This record gives sequence, structure tokens and C-alpha cells, in this order.
Amino acid sequence: MDKKLLVRIQRMANSSDWEIKEMAASKIKEINDKYFIDHLPVWKQWICHKNPNIRRALEVGLLRIPKAHAKEAFSLLLPLLNDDNRYVRKNCGPFALSAVSYKIPSFAFKEFHILIKDKNQNMRWNIAMCMGAMFGIKYPDKALYILKKVCRDKRHFVWRAAVSSLIKIIRKYPHFEKDVFGWKNCDNCLNTIKKYI
Repeated sequence: MDKKLLVRIQRMANSSDWEIKEMAASKIKEINDKYFIDHLPVWKQWICHKNPNIRRALEVGLLRIPKAHAKEAFSLLLPLLNDDNRYVRKNCGPFALSAVSYKIPSFAFKEFHILIKDKNQNMRWNIAMCMGAMFGIKYPDKALYILKKVCRDKRHFVWRAAVSSLIKIIRKYPHFEKDVFGWKNCDNCLNTIKKYI
């Protein structure tokens, strides 16, 4: 393990230059391509790092994780589902979580059925946004099951995430529209969707 490289990656992740930040995530991707398991103890520390730039670099570094390590990568992302940092959250559900889940759909949906019971708004936002990304779009029936639960959340921040994903699914699969508009106790969500469909 190249400890000097790891120090350099952390420094890059904290740069004010966006391209350098992206280079930090790319370096993590390169490490993960061949040495993910060797670096897993380090990544477990970084995923809880006090600096959100480090947490964000690591989650983006998981985007192309080999399928053989997708379950470990999924577990790594779990602490970030509750993360309050906007920068970290925007890169979690719609990107990192979706990319990792795409490689292990059965496992991921099983976990989402459990995780969606959590009332944390960031957790629910991340899961809802994942359903409207490439992962959820590929499995619309299962994504809709999750989104129906999120739609009933009374918090604007949460149900708006469900709206975003539902619009994408209905546009791609119009035959789901009638079923979705028949959902109960989702008035805020459904009335908003109608403005865009």
C-alpha cells in the first residue's frame, strides 16, 4: 500500500480546483480496480472522515467498483446515506449508490426494503434519488415499490426526491402512470408530478 499516494489523494480531494478533486476520485477508482480489498480498512476510515471532501472523493471512487466487491462497496456507502453534507449527498444516491447497486440488484433491493423504514430524511432522499438513476430505471416495478413509501413522507425535502424519480420512470415507462396516480396518501407528490407529465 502506497501511503504517500493516499496522503496525496486526500490533499487532492480537498483542493479548491474542481479538476484536482476529480483526479482524487479517479485515483481511488484506479486503486479499487485491483486493490480494493487491500484498501478496505483505509476506506472504512475515510468514509467517516470529518472532511466531507474526503468522504465525497471516496464515494465517487466507488462508481466503477468491480462486481466481486460490490457488496462491500454498498456497505461502505451506508454511513453516507445519513450524511448531512449537501456535497456528499448529491454524489451518493443519484451516482455512487446507483452505480454500486446496479451490479448487485437483488441484494440492493433487499437492503432498500429494510433501509427505507429509517425515518432519517437524508437516508430517504438518497434512496429515492437512486430509484430515478440508472439502477432504479432498469427495475421500475421494484423502484416504484420503494418510491410509494417515500411519496407518503410529509417532508417536502423527501417527497420531492420521490417526485424527481417518479417523473423519470413514468416518462420512460408511461404504462405505469395510471397505477402511480392511484396511490393513496400521496397528494403532494402526485399533484406535483401531474405538472410535469
